[in-house]
Amino acid sequence: MMKKIILSAAFIAVSVTTFAQVAVGTTSPHASAALDVTSTTQGLLPPRMTQVQMNAIAAPAEGLMVYCSDCIPKGIYVNNGSEFINFITGESSGTDTTTAVVELTSPTTGRIWMNRNLGAKQAATSLTDADAYGDLYQWGRAKDGHQSRTSSTTPTTATSENAGHGDFIKPGTTTGDNWTDFAAEDALWQDGLNDPCPTGYRIPTGTELETEINGFISNATGAFDALKLPLAGDRYSGDFRNVGVRGFLWSSTAVGPNYLRINNVNSIDSVGVAYVRDNSAHRQLALPIRCIKKFVNQSVTDTTTEVVPLTSPTGRIWMDRNLGATQVADSLTDAAAYGDLYQWGRAKDGHQNRTSNTTTTIATSARAGHGNFIIADSNWTDFAADDALWSTGLNDPCPTGYRIPTGPELEAERNGFTSNNATGAFNALKLPLSGFRYSGNFMHTGANGYLWSSTAVGPNYLAFYKTFTIFGDLTWGREFGFAIRCIKEE
Repeated sequence: MMKKIILSAAFIAVSVTTFAQVAVGTTSPHASAALDVTSTTQGLLPPRMTQVQMNAIAAPAEGLMVYCSDCIPKGIYVNNGSEFINFITGESSGTDTTTAVVELTSPTTGRIWMNRNLGAKQAATSLTDADAYGDLYQWGRAKDGHQSRTSSTTPTTATSENAGHGDFIKPGTTTGDNWTDFAAEDALWQDGLNDPCPTGYRIPTGTELETEINGFISNATGAFDALKLPLAGDRYSGDFRNVGVRGFLWSSTAVGPNYLRINNVNSIDSVGVAYVRDNSAHRQLALPIRCIKKFVNQSVTDTTTEVVPLTSPTGRIWMDRNLGATQVADSLTDAAAYGDLYQWGRAKDGHQNRTSNTTTTIATSARAGHGNFIIADSNWTDFAADDALWSTGLNDPCPTGYRIPTGPELEAERNGFTSNNATGAFNALKLPLSGFRYSGNFMHTGANGYLWSSTAVGPNYLAFYKTFTIFGDLTWGREFGFAIRCIKEE
């Protein structure tokens, strides 16, 4: 009976306050306030949620307010009628939603790009169209205000992946200067972390930029003709340089050639040159970003391998068995746990089966179109954008909620093995000695184990032997068939 009385009273109170002021902590609410909360010891706690949850709110009202716990920067966000923006900085929640998304198809590669740099008001009408220059981002940094050409500067280096403010960080003027001392900085922009590109687009890889410039018919004019790239200049140590003289674009590649540089025909040092250079050690530099459209993943996802989570010593969650395995390994030589053998970047199409037939006909696209294991000298396909396979999720056969791990993720696991050998790999992740397939032949089964990563260039596979382990580079050997162990998406 008492519960009914309390519920009735609560209902009456809500009904009354629907038509009157609501006061909390005071009996005299301000005349202008529909809700007046008064306290000297407590605060107002708004709904707290992640960025994904915030952006999933259906038809948010203009003025709707939430606290975003993982936005960059985190804090109070208010919907302005089209997007959630930070209450203090006025910036969006990390993704650029202000640059108009207009598609441009590359005449040489057929890839789809945005037709303007992030932050640009329009597609370039000339090489020196200032309205098309756009913003300048420090490598790996999110959209937080620093990219604006009017942002202030600070010498204070950030300590995490999020600077927490919108100032351009200029820690120094020597090679190796960086806006952050975040230990895992190479992961920034990889797998989308801090990527400011609009939904459906991402920062291109170094290889993708290289492929584009190989098709330019000339210098800066060729870059303009192909992708409407202006000579937007750069920002270094807070100063603007090369505006109207050189054009630049960042890639998402962490180490190695990672930015495009275009010299005007009148440039004093390199007449008529466009090329990709390595600036991975100098990340306080700020360059424009031009976003490329993501591939639509049409891969067949593995739904036959049972998904059983396994937490590794690093704290990451993995599947407890290789794709295609019928059980978790009970020993290093458990044949039922060996699983399938995939060629790097290839989808689940039947070729991964240990009973698949072979062919010497190389594929010409991202999909082979059959289930035969392709025997080749270095790669099963001559697809021009093959570095994007797996690294962008294209052709990834892992079950929903999981993906192929990156190279650094596999290396982190290897460094955590209790012993640097196959026993350590088995104790950590139940990895068996599944061998590999090369030229159609099965080799090292029961003697060595191998796992692919999704990393396209550089160290991209883990090998573990009875006496040692290595993290090796088999970029040139994508026709090899290795096992896959999927990691849970975060």
